[in-house]
Amino acid sequence: MNDPKIMMVAGEASGDLHCAKLAEKLKELYPNLTLFGMGGKLMAQVGVQLDYDISDLSVMGITEVLGKLPLIISRLKGLKSLINQRKPDAIVFVDFPDFNLRLLPFAHSRKVPIIYYIPPKAWAWRRKRAYVLAKYTSVIASIFPFEAKVYKEAGANVHYVGHPLMDIVKPSFSKAKAYEKFHLDPNKPIIGLMPGSRIKEIKKLLGIMIDSARIIKSEIPDCQFILPVAHTISREMIPTHTDPLITIIDSTDVYNMMSITDLVIMASGTATLESTFMIAPMIVIYKVSSLSYAVISRLVNPEVKSTTLPNIIAGKMIVPELLQDKASAGNISEIAIRMLKNPDELENQRNELKKVRDQMGEPGAVERVAHLVIDTISMKNESSQKRD
Repeated sequence: MNDPKIMMVAGEASGDLHCAKLAEKLKELYPNLTLFGMGGKLMAQVGVQLDYDISDLSVMGITEVLGKLPLIISRLKGLKSLINQRKPDAIVFVDFPDFNLRLLPFAHSRKVPIIYYIPPKAWAWRRKRAYVLAKYTSVIASIFPFEAKVYKEAGANVHYVGHPLMDIVKPSFSKAKAYEKFHLDPNKPIIGLMPGSRIKEIKKLLGIMIDSARIIKSEIPDCQFILPVAHTISREMIPTHTDPLITIIDSTDVYNMMSITDLVIMASGTATLESTFMIAPMIVIYKVSSLSYAVISRLVNPEVKSTTLPNIIAGKMIVPELLQDKASAGNISEIAIRMLKNPDELENQRNELKKVRDQMGEPGAVERVAHLVIDTISMKNESSQKRD
């Protein structure tokens, strides 16, 4: 097979991470292949040619998208032109479904093999999207076994590859070094604060977390707080008055941080699985606009009783979850103080998180996806040669 050209499309910090890991593995298999498309800093660092950067694109909620609509339309138009100009041998879409599903039909019309890695959560809400992906994709790389079943029932060519975080989530140095690097006392409680990687999340959730930290500190004076800042967020967005109370670190150290935290207060999302794999107890919060929440609530599968991934996988509430108005500093601090004063509650959650981690398959997901991509391109080439 000639050195292929692969277009990659990611739209958020987590997608940037997973695309970057996949790009590294693809380059191991084919050092001279060309990778290009849309992504972030991590993809650029491993040699993906970024035609479009995602730093100005990431949004959450339905009403929040409206303000970005001109940019989204422009970006879709640009990516369509890129497909026509560069004629990739395959396109890898990663997560970011509300954007990617608008590009899928066009890519399919150009007869480009499409691999969708980390597909939309059709098992949780908007189940019809499973049929859309079945129609337009060559292969779906599913990260949950129950998710693969939904896509198979929709008629898709789906492969369960396991969760990529199994390969990624691990500290890069010892707990002793983490305490030293972050200037934290191992004999005092440590709470991580993770408001998310989107600008809107920072605006909605960081202030609440800081207020929660102040209340917790007043009740448990020894508490220490640490805040990893995602590479998609400018440090200028982090209030300087948090410095005496909170240690601010780069998000590249997030797993080292989780390895020493007693508790993490975090935004709902992929980070909840990272915390699960690190067996780091957590409280999960989230807020979107009232309109967004009302619309989303109508679309969610009524069988899904939680928005938090470890709870969904466990099939029960093992992690406290505070959404919308319940995500207040008073509620968060009340639960955090209770958990910190009751070591058995923290230990019970750790035990439940271990059970969830054990359900998530074996390491090696990224390599399995890389082989799926290469095999899909090979099949296309073989088909073309037969026609010729």
